[in-house]
Amino acid sequence: MPKRKCLFSDDYTKEWSFIKRGRNDYEAFCSICGFHISVSHGGKSSVKDHIQSKNHKTKLSVASTSRDISTFMITQCTAEDMLICAAELTTAYKVVKHHQSFSSLDCTTKLNAVMYPDSSIAAKQSTARTKATAIIKHILAPHSIAQIKTEVEKVPFYGISTDSSNHKAEKLFPLLIQYFTEKEGLQIKLLKIDSLPNETSDTITSFCIKSLQDQNIPVQNIVAFSGDNTNTNFGGRDRYGINNVFFKLKEILSKDIEGIGCPAHILHNTASTAADVMSIDVESIVLKIFKYFSIFTVRVERLKDFCEQAAIEYNNILSHSRSRWLSLFPAIERILKLWLPLKEFFAKEAKAPKAVVDFFADPLSEVYTLFVHSQAFLIEKQIKKIEKSVITIVKVKNVLQDTKKQLSDRLINKYLGNQTTQLYNKLKNEGTINTSQSETFDKETGDFFNTAICYLEQWTEPMTKFDVFAWMILNDIPQWQQVEETTKYLNEKDIGIDDSMYEEFMYLKSFIECEISDEWKAKNMEAKWKHFFEKTEELERKANLLKMCQYIFAIPGHNAHVERVFSLISAQWTKERSSLSVSTIESIIQCVYNYKMSCTEFYNYVKGEKELLKKVKSTEKYEWAKKKDVV
Repeated sequence: MPKRKCLFSDDYTKEWSFIKRGRNDYEAFCSICGFHISVSHGGKSSVKDHIQSKNHKTKLSVASTSRDISTFMITQCTAEDMLICAAELTTAYKVVKHHQSFSSLDCTTKLNAVMYPDSSIAAKQSTARTKATAIIKHILAPHSIAQIKTEVEKVPFYGISTDSSNHKAEKLFPLLIQYFTEKEGLQIKLLKIDSLPNETSDTITSFCIKSLQDQNIPVQNIVAFSGDNTNTNFGGRDRYGINNVFFKLKEILSKDIEGIGCPAHILHNTASTAADVMSIDVESIVLKIFKYFSIFTVRVERLKDFCEQAAIEYNNILSHSRSRWLSLFPAIERILKLWLPLKEFFAKEAKAPKAVVDFFADPLSEVYTLFVHSQAFLIEKQIKKIEKSVITIVKVKNVLQDTKKQLSDRLINKYLGNQTTQLYNKLKNEGTINTSQSETFDKETGDFFNTAICYLEQWTEPMTKFDVFAWMILNDIPQWQQVEETTKYLNEKDIGIDDSMYEEFMYLKSFIECEISDEWKAKNMEAKWKHFFEKTEELERKANLLKMCQYIFAIPGHNAHVERVFSLISAQWTKERSSLSVSTIESIIQCVYNYKMSCTEFYNYVKGEKELLKKVKSTEKYEWAKKKDVV
């Protein structure tokens, strides 16, 4: 019977730092000699024989003349060494946390040693540009991903979110993962940022699946996909067709999953679609006014003169993005504050756009503007509620339903906004506007509300299925019939909720009866459930309830988290730092987004992470060291 071959062991590297894994599992590699050692027959003895060989000793002697021999030996880290490593980790983190340049550290490290001469840590710290970049890319970012993998392994469900944004020639796609843990609650982490060649559904689907598989995260645990409300992602409002990411994910997973579009965009489109029924396009006028003043200092100075004559303080005209109604409210508000100076300005301006001149000449224009301003305020308020960092799809659905109700109430009560009504009545009483104009305005405001309500009903209809989870907000004492509906919904998705659910429900009901108060109701849904799980130690009292929470909290409430990633990218990838690679940007954003700590909190955290501290002293964090290992 042939003798079994010996394999390379990582213990060899621990004992001799210059011994690495070779070209296969039966070889070792000596980084001093550049020599491959077969360990298939002798194992550790073969390594020892090589170390005792004349050739190795000669090479070691040569190396020792250019570098201290301790470079090749494992040295025990002292307490001071650990503090230095913690300081270097925090210094690198601070740079990316505050959107600073790595090159600034070339000065900072030397300056600290001079400014703090009595500090041995400041004197010995060596976090300059190259080292800080290596720490972020090869220590902190991978550590954040390892933490995600560890946590996701313990949960049965998670959801994913993605979107695209262009940075020069790069088409960037982040992949976020959302899940719920009993101890930490709702977690939303950045798993990957990559540059893709196009935005086809095949490319995006492949990116999502491959990013998860590369980290050995089981794709079968996906229960939700969130993206922008585009045909590429969902195939339209009714989600028909097969050439979209949502369909392809379900096809790959061989199961149904939840599909969540962006509710903030639904609200934006609700208002924008409704505004299109009005004869005066306030949104278009806002853009034209901004464009007229944006790059012409002479025009701005003339407008300032009109402001001075009217005793109104001048403020810059604000821009507005047609894709974001959040920017419309402040832009309209600024125009309303400068209404009199602007009206006088365009009445006397020789070459002003005719649409703007006609707009200010029409007495009803201000009424229309005030009306749109009032509706923009409502939409802005609701969008801000939706885009909170911690919000569930259940709460999002409630916000959308509340928006529809408020619009319906305004239609029924003919509420146009206080300022709108006051000015409108004044113009009618003064005879400034005729009956025909009045009837047109009344009809168009009614059409605005009807169009908005209809649009909201169509786009929020798919969310009605989440009504079965409404009791989980825990503002009221839950009823068994409500929990039964949730159990039925999950069982239909092959998520087993067993008969012990009833006993868990009875315990939860007693718990809520003791806790319920105004203070309790003020907490968000996640905080309530996290508190319940903390106070309930026995698993048999919470196992099914935990499974329910892990399902509903895995469903993204919106896609705003992806937008925040794009904002972080823009803050880091500036004109002055345009040479950063996609992989470096990915590592930077992973650190900023995933750790979510202040610099002080981060320092206290890494002081207790011994493996991280040891990696700071190792050369393996550098690109050249990684390339050297690929022998």
